[in-house]
Amino acid sequence: MDEINKQMTTHARIRLKHLYPNGEARETSRVIPDLGGEMETTLQSAPRSLGEARDRYLERATLRSPHTVAAYRQSISCFFHFLEATAGRGTLPIQQLGGSAADSPLSALSAADAPVLLAFAEWMLRNPNNPDDPRPYAPGTVRLRLAGIGSWLQYLDDYDWLPTRFPLAKAQRMVRDELRAHQKGAGGAPEPPRGVDELLTYYAQLKPPRRLADLDKDHPRYRRWELTRLRNQALVWTLAESGGRVSEVLSLNQSDLAARDLQAPYSSVVRVRVTGKGQHDYDLRLHRALAPIAVYVKKRGADLRAEKGQVPLFVSHDPRAEGKRLSRTAAWRVVTGAAKGLGLRPIHPHDLRHWRATQLVNAGQPLDVVQDYLGHRSVETTRAYYARTNPLRVDEAALSTPVADESP
Repeated sequence: MDEINKQMTTHARIRLKHLYPNGEARETSRVIPDLGGEMETTLQSAPRSLGEARDRYLERATLRSPHTVAAYRQSISCFFHFLEATAGRGTLPIQQLGGSAADSPLSALSAADAPVLLAFAEWMLRNPNNPDDPRPYAPGTVRLRLAGIGSWLQYLDDYDWLPTRFPLAKAQRMVRDELRAHQKGAGGAPEPPRGVDELLTYYAQLKPPRRLADLDKDHPRYRRWELTRLRNQALVWTLAESGGRVSEVLSLNQSDLAARDLQAPYSSVVRVRVTGKGQHDYDLRLHRALAPIAVYVKKRGADLRAEKGQVPLFVSHDPRAEGKRLSRTAAWRVVTGAAKGLGLRPIHPHDLRHWRATQLVNAGQPLDVVQDYLGHRSVETTRAYYARTNPLRVDEAALSTPVADESP
C-alpha cells in the first residue's frame, strides 16, 4: 500500500501555469489533495529576464561537468554580446530593445524573432576587419556556441518559460539548414592545422636556454627544465596520436600504463579507458606516443606525488605546483607555445584532435572506426565533421568501381 501511495503522490504533482497577454508564462503554488492527505506543490515562477533565465539554467547545469557548464556560460555570454552589439541596427524586435541583454525581458521574444539564431550565426561568421574583434569565429566554434544556446532555450521551453509565440523549433531549423549549406560550401570538416609534423618534433629538438648553459645537468634548475621538455614532448604526441580531448589526456594516471607498455619495441597498441564528453566511456589508443612517455616517466623516477591515491601521468614541474596534475591552461600553452616557436599559425590542443581524425578518414578508415577512435556517441557526429574531408577519395571510388565490365 505504501508503494501505491508513493506512486499516486508522484502522479498527483502538477504544474500550474498562467499565460498573460504579453506571452509571459508564470507558475504558482497550489495545495492539492492526494491519497495521503494534503501535499503542497511549490513551483518556480518563470524567469522575467534573459539574465535570470541564464542563471536558472546554469544552476541546473551544475550536474554536468564544470567544463560543460563553462562552455554553456560562454555561449550565452556570446549571445548576449551579439544582442548588445547589434542593438538598434538589426531587423529583429529583440534587437530593438537596447541596454543590457541580461536585463531584457524574456517575454520580449516573439514570432518575428524566429531568425534570431540564424542572425547570431551570421554575426559570428562575419569578418569585422577589426584586430580587436575575435570574429570571424571558426565553424567549429560557431557550432559549439549554437549548441549551447539551443540547449538553454530548449531547457526554458521544457519548463514552459519561453513565450508561446516564440517558435523555437522554427528558429533551430532555420539556422540548421543554413549551416548545412555553409558546411557543404566549405567542404564540411574543420580545417586541420598545418605544421603538426613539425610540432611533434619541436620539443625533441629544443635546446636549453642560455641561462642554463653553465649549469650541470644534475642541477635542480636544469633537471626541472629537462623534465618539462620531456613532458611536453610526450604530451604533444599523446594528444596528436590518441585524438583525445585535452581533459581526457590530462586525466591519465601512471597506473593506466603497465610497465611492459613502456618498454621497447612498443609493438602493440595500448588502450586506456577514459570518460569523455557527456560521461561517455571510450578507449584512447597509444602506440608511437609510448616511446616519449616512457622517456619522461623514466626521467621522473621515484620523484612522484599522488593525488587522490593516483599518480598523474602529466604533472607540473613549476616549483609553485610541483607534482600536481597538469592543468588545461598549462597544456594549452605547451601546444600553442610550440606553434609560436615554429612560426606557425596558432595551433590549440583540440586542433590536434581534428588533425588526427582527418588523417584517419583520408587513410580510408571507415566512419564507424573513426567514431570509436574519437569517442563519438553517434556516427552521425563523425559524418557531420569528417565525411567530406577528402573529395578525391570519392573520385577514386568512381574510377575503381566500374558500372560494367565493358565501356559503352
